[in-house]
Amino acid sequence: MSYLRHLIFLRKNPGVVVSVGRSIAKQILLGAITQILIGFRGLIIMPLIIKSAGDSVFGSYVLISSIIILLLGTSSFGTNYNFRRDLPAANTYDDRRELLMSSISFRALTTAIFSLIIIVITPEIFAFLNQDVPFSPGLLALWLLGMTIQEIVTDYYRYTSRFGVYNLLMVGQIYLHIAAIVGLSFWWNSLSLDQLIALQAITLIVFSVPAFVWGVIRETGVSWPSTDWKKFWAGAKLGLPINGEFLVDFLVAFGDRYLIGLFLTVSAVGQYQAAYALAGLLTFFPKVISTVLTPALCKLWDTKNIYAAEQLFFQAVRFYIIIGVPFVVGTLLVGPSLIAVLTTPSIAESGRWAVALISVGIFFYGFVILISSAAFVIRHTKIIIYANIVAVTVNILLNLVFLQVYPNVSVPAAISIASYGVAFAYALSAVRATFVFTFDVSTIFCVFFASFVMAITLWFAGYSPGGIKLESELFLASKVALGAVVYFIALFFAGGLSKADLELVFSSFQRSKEIDECPPKSRQNEL
Repeated sequence: MSYLRHLIFLRKNPGVVVSVGRSIAKQILLGAITQILIGFRGLIIMPLIIKSAGDSVFGSYVLISSIIILLLGTSSFGTNYNFRRDLPAANTYDDRRELLMSSISFRALTTAIFSLIIIVITPEIFAFLNQDVPFSPGLLALWLLGMTIQEIVTDYYRYTSRFGVYNLLMVGQIYLHIAAIVGLSFWWNSLSLDQLIALQAITLIVFSVPAFVWGVIRETGVSWPSTDWKKFWAGAKLGLPINGEFLVDFLVAFGDRYLIGLFLTVSAVGQYQAAYALAGLLTFFPKVISTVLTPALCKLWDTKNIYAAEQLFFQAVRFYIIIGVPFVVGTLLVGPSLIAVLTTPSIAESGRWAVALISVGIFFYGFVILISSAAFVIRHTKIIIYANIVAVTVNILLNLVFLQVYPNVSVPAAISIASYGVAFAYALSAVRATFVFTFDVSTIFCVFFASFVMAITLWFAGYSPGGIKLESELFLASKVALGAVVYFIALFFAGGLSKADLELVFSSFQRSKEIDECPPKSRQNEL
């Protein structure tokens, strides 16, 4: 399927794709702002924790956060698949309530069990890693509860296409958390691990519980779960591979942290995480696109607009390439200097190559995120877990071998390229059997040309691959902005960014047709 065919389809079917594209573009722009604000949490919190408490406390906080994320991601055991998959097409609030109640009832049970587990196993994990940073395990249960409620609430608003509320809930909690950490660090001039955990738990509950009670429940009402349990467990079978995908993906994303802690130190975990936090900014774009794209793809696919769905996905991939390639080039040249400004020169020195290597791996991971959306829509959810099983095997085996020989944080960074590269290659070949899309070769060529022009500009500005240049935050930010401006100008004149693309972006700011709301709910069966 050629790029020309996509253009022909756009011209022949403007009402199907362009109108959807403009609505999606607006949501992507709003979502991009949200994800950027979310990402800056790490860049704000990281230097505060490292400078106030040290890289050991920061490394411990990273490991504990990963444990919470693991338990949250597995607690549904796939039972929330029907809730997420069928919610976009739910026609009444009664239908939404039925989907919601069955999902909540199961999550309440698993969250209670997992809360007990986390209180017991976390101290044992730290003892195994020979780390003695003190903390209170009971606070972790409160953290897990807050994240569970937040996930249910944000899923509800996301899959009912109310991204304004979704974005507000995500950004509001994050910046309340940032404000609490900033205030505490200035008040006490130091931070403990218990304080960090408590602030995370409290801010989650402050935002998620009112939103759940006065937002979701007030809208849908409450009832005893009366779902078709046979259908419920059938949906869980479809969702379980996604759950397994998360587990495997967790090992790919966080498994190296535990191996670093085992073979190196928890301080090395903090150093590695500093590089990962900067390189991880690239995940904003595929996450934003996937968040907005998945419900739209579901609607198009379910209404048999197959080619429209494929074309929409094609444009999403093209947009990601336009953003991802210059990001990787930028981290190679400017990344170490940014880490030196945000943390300390010694941490930047230890991860001078790690940030660029990780960004290449995350570039492949971004494609996996997008392909996961397509697999979700076409109900081929096993594709991603198979890809990630191979990836996690490569990741763990290579780290087990090479971390002992070369005890440096750049080793797991380089291995991430192989891990995510394998996952991307398999997922791409598997999804294409049902969901057809291509890569625009001309755009890729233009992107590489524009990235080269940007690299030359940064080189003359005094930056070199893996080099650290100590200068003020404002001066560094101005040079990064200069590189970005040069890139987009070069891309435009090279033909990689067309006038149609610019018109689509600008039109997204205009008032668009609001998404149809569900009809008034029936209250006859409410309790």
